[in-house]
Amino acid sequence: MKMKEKLYEAFKLYFILVTLISILLMILGLWLDSDRVLGYEVFLSPLIYAAIGIIPVFFFGSEKEISMKRLLLKNVLTLAFIEVVIMIIAFNAKNIPTERRSVVIGIAVGIAVVYIIAIVVEYIFELNESKFLNEALEKYQKAYDE
Repeated sequence: MKMKEKLYEAFKLYFILVTLISILLMILGLWLDSDRVLGYEVFLSPLIYAAIGIIPVFFFGSEKEISMKRLLLKNVLTLAFIEVVIMIIAFNAKNIPTERRSVVIGIAVGIAVVYIIAIVVEYIFELNESKFLNEALEKYQKAYDE
């Protein structure tokens, strides 16, 4: 994959992740820590977490099409990488109560859910894009044949 394509994929994925992470943080916060009053710095965390989430785009990309097994393995490795990095951040953050087991489980499950939803959303976008390109190609071929 060329750098321009990687940047496009990373940019698209970044905004999907920011949205989904914001929703996740709202759900986890209301469920596990609803008494807390937060400052404006809370708006920064989804941006940082999404930036971490797009790092694998630059390392696990492939120039050629990969098999379904390799794609699944790539996604599992990507999710594992993201889980590890976010957990390291969570355990080192002073404002995340990682001593509570439910918080750690909520973060881990939330990351997996966000990752899976991001893959599905990205797949839907790419499916629509491929349908558009196929229709445009068919129109071009019909116009060329006439």
